[in-house]
Amino acid sequence: MRKIPRIVISGSYSGVGKTTVATGLMGAFRNRKMKVQGFKVGPDYIDTSYHTMITNRYARNLDTWMVPYEGILELFVRAFQDADIAIIEGAMGLYDGASGVDETGSTAEMARILNAPVILVIDASDMARSAGALVLGYQKFDPNLRLAGVIANGLGSTTHAKWVKDAIETHTNIPVLGTLPIRNKIKMPERHLGLIPTLERGELDSYFSTLADFIEENVNLDTISEIAQSAPKLPIQKSKIYPKKNKKKKVRIGIALDEAFNFYYWDNVDMLKAYGAEIIFFSPIHNEKLPDVDGIYIGGGFPEVLAAKLEVNKSIRQKIKKRAEEGMPLYAECGGLMYLTDSVINFSGKAFQMVGLFPGITIMTKKLEAMCYTLADVVMHTIIPRKGTKLKGHEFHFSTITNIPRDASFAYKMKLGKGINGKYDGWIEYNVLASYMHMHFGYDKKLVQSFIQSCEQYQRKK
Repeated sequence: MRKIPRIVISGSYSGVGKTTVATGLMGAFRNRKMKVQGFKVGPDYIDTSYHTMITNRYARNLDTWMVPYEGILELFVRAFQDADIAIIEGAMGLYDGASGVDETGSTAEMARILNAPVILVIDASDMARSAGALVLGYQKFDPNLRLAGVIANGLGSTTHAKWVKDAIETHTNIPVLGTLPIRNKIKMPERHLGLIPTLERGELDSYFSTLADFIEENVNLDTISEIAQSAPKLPIQKSKIYPKKNKKKKVRIGIALDEAFNFYYWDNVDMLKAYGAEIIFFSPIHNEKLPDVDGIYIGGGFPEVLAAKLEVNKSIRQKIKKRAEEGMPLYAECGGLMYLTDSVINFSGKAFQMVGLFPGITIMTKKLEAMCYTLADVVMHTIIPRKGTKLKGHEFHFSTITNIPRDASFAYKMKLGKGINGKYDGWIEYNVLASYMHMHFGYDKKLVQSFIQSCEQYQRKK
């Protein structure tokens, strides 16, 4: 058994300020010289980027669709390592998930898996005594879930805060651990995929400092720490995702990481390291040369926003294309897929030249093209999943790809999700696999092993 102080920060529903609260708590505890490990329930990349920035530790995603139940605790315990407290930000509302009749995919489900106490964030801006009824409903909805405290957001005055606090504590006996006054400067900016990624924002140090101080002033950190400490010990998990001992380094894999490409599940990177890959980071924006590697991984991000800078760096685009044509394994997801097409047409209708490995044109759309979990049958062998595999993931994009040749090869037949053309995903050219689907390698360690084997085969032919 292992002692891991932990709390789940959930919202009564989306948009109540749980990301602000969770991120601010991480900063406030770090100001107390504590090592804080951040987690996010669900597939969201951007919230974890905030957690990473404010804690100076890579935040992790916990998702029961993309990772088997038995793997969640392994990922959680491994990521915690030498931290002092784990703060897990929920997704949507506490009980919202993949169904209206059970907890599947919800924050409540994750709290149960982690045996973690929950602190509920509510937006009390337009209520007073009704806040008591709201919290009572969440308490009674699942009496077996440990709802350990409430943080009320959006309060207009000290009198308003007192009414809300009295209503909740009188009718539920759940302590109100924080009352947050309205502060416009605390609000996080957004764009079409949600919050603006940390790598694009220059004022973050000041912003995070202000946020941490705001939480310190208005939230009872001592009691929250006590609640986290009261979480039961967790059982030691057998290694099912990671090897018991890291494998000897076999290959070098280049991972694109900069303002344009930064959507990665960090467990994917860690799993590649654990199974024998040396990771070399490079920037398609700032580096003219590719590092000496045996494979490439280009994750998601916002290439449409940085398209002009990506186009200007013609040198690295040409080198990526040349390496791919020579047979180097290359895996790309969503933004990475877009970067590998002929061009990207941004929201203003302006076209920018990209790598040109795939003969298609990426067009940004004003409507959300896909936001869902995905399920696919792998119908062709690839550098990562093999034929016959069932693959789970998710997709989230405001773009579509046109001018796709009729003879284009696709490895994934979609059972859930839209993919590239509504039926298929996983476009293949040479030893390149690119998809709108994002994968978490924790779904099946064979995905990592196959990628490394593909890189080894290329290495022997160089």
